[in-house]
Amino acid sequence: MTGVGAGEAPLGLVISGAAARGPYEAGAIAEIVRALPPERPLVLLGTSSGAITAGLLAQHAGEGREAGERVCEVWRDVHGVYTNPVLTLPGTGLALGARALGLPGHVTSVLDVAPLEDLARQRFDPAVVARVVGGPRVRSLGVAATVVPGRGVAARTRLFVAGEQPDVGEPLHATDVVATRVEAEHLLASAAIPVLFPPVWVPEPAAQRGWYIDGGVRLNAPLDAALRFGVGELLVVSGHSLDPAPVEVADGPQPDLDQAAAVSVRAVLTDALGDDVEALRRRNRTIRDLAGDREVAGHRRVPFRVVAPADGQLAGLARRAFDARARGPWDASWAIERLLTAGGGGIGRDELLSLVFFDPDYARAQIEQGRADARAVLAEDARE
Repeated sequence: MTGVGAGEAPLGLVISGAAARGPYEAGAIAEIVRALPPERPLVLLGTSSGAITAGLLAQHAGEGREAGERVCEVWRDVHGVYTNPVLTLPGTGLALGARALGLPGHVTSVLDVAPLEDLARQRFDPAVVARVVGGPRVRSLGVAATVVPGRGVAARTRLFVAGEQPDVGEPLHATDVVATRVEAEHLLASAAIPVLFPPVWVPEPAAQRGWYIDGGVRLNAPLDAALRFGVGELLVVSGHSLDPAPVEVADGPQPDLDQAAAVSVRAVLTDALGDDVEALRRRNRTIRDLAGDREVAGHRRVPFRVVAPADGQLAGLARRAFDARARGPWDASWAIERLLTAGGGGIGRDELLSLVFFDPDYARAQIEQGRADARAVLAEDARE
């Protein structure tokens, strides 16, 4: 990653949604930022937890190579983000029961995430971000959220972009680019995990106000959008493994609820990103074969790297961190783990746990793993 002048193509950092695996991505980003020349302009795009990381990185961009460390500090403090389900689930159950009996009631989520909302507003400063974005270091900041339609269920993605806007002469699939200042509500909306977290009201811009849920539902990594910003190189950071090796169907008992759910969640959050990465690889090869280093019909090769954990790696970290100390009903994580255990056990349960387990020890282990994986990727040549 060589330095470039302020007028040249920026580096695109695309950070996917990963829920409680956000610290892994923060560790990778810290290592990447430390390796970058301080004059290298950036385009930051994120979804869900990746949107939070992108927003925080923009906020601390003025700290140069230490910016990523500030992001890691925030993620180490992200715990207690929802009220203990032992206290809230009985009320949710009663409300659902009332609805089943035809009585009035309105249920918006399984968990009460008021603590997360408070934390986001304490640690994210939109005024600082507004001053930084559009400048020489951070050209653009974009966060993706899924709009909940007023009628029907055919949702679209809104990519809220501050700073320089992308070239969308050819529309993105079911994605609307919205020029706006990025506020805490945009980050919270992007990270509003369906069913578990309530939808988030985004009031601005007025023309796009409405209820939003997790951007990862439709666009977990805005890779195609990144190309519209004219980036010269891409670094993609994922909290899930990509390109899984072929496996044989194992004999044994019928998969339990947790395993089936874990496979489904991974497919939603990761498979489209894997397809996009492969499409970019094919695109680069086609341009190289046709024109070498020249452009083809306005398109040019965009070298890229991908930082991602090995399959099952973060699930193992979550399990070890959970088992490392005594837990009980007073601990919100204990209640979540017990609910997951009711659906099964083993790797399926631990994969799901790794997505909802906000814990300082787990965060520290993830950050170090993200750093190590990023160092290994940075030592390689960018893919084309």
